Amino acid sequence: METPSWFESLPEVMGEAEYRALPEDVARSIEVVHGHVIKCESPAPQHNRIARRLASSLETARSASGPCMSVETDIDVVLWRVPKFTFRRPDVVVYKCLDDPGQKPEASETLAVVEVSSPGTVREDLTDKRIQYAASGIPLYLLIMLDEKYEIVEVKEFHLDAVASEYRLHQVHRSELELELPIRATIPFLTLTAP
Repeated sequence: METPSWFESLPEVMGEAEYRALPEDVARSIEVVHGHVIKCESPAPQHNRIARRLASSLETARSASGPCMSVETDIDVVLWRVPKFTFRRPDVVVYKCLDDPGQKPEASETLAVVEVSSPGTVREDLTDKRIQYAASGIPLYLLIMLDEKYEIVEVKEFHLDAVASEYRLHQVHRSELELELPIRATIPFLTLTAP
């Protein structure tokens, strides 16, 4: 895939002010990790379908009497600003409702993040992102493991060990995702992958 011309003109290192000044279409195509610009590839339709359906299922399962939570796909989450600005754009984010409807969540307001991981992204999702999400204090990390045909092999559920600032594998889901927190839900894999 050919790199767009605008990407070549981006600086290698970027702070939050420079990121916020980017045009929306450019900003949606990158992440910034430890100040370094990372180009995000456009995912396959099946990847987006799984993320969208999971977000919809979680949104529907929210408790009307519980604390207010938002569920979004493909939204920036600022992990930290010091020592260098870092944000990621998880496939699905569950976070506390914010006063400003246009505001994006910070890690401290985020309750869960989900990455839909294909064979080409599994290393980054299992190492870099897992370490970064844990270091920023996000309580739950779900990793949806896909095979080459975009079928769900399993979902790894990691819970934060706050003392160690790292995730511990809590459960591996094989045919359905059964969550207790932050939203109680049972979601069969077929619901997420059916054509």
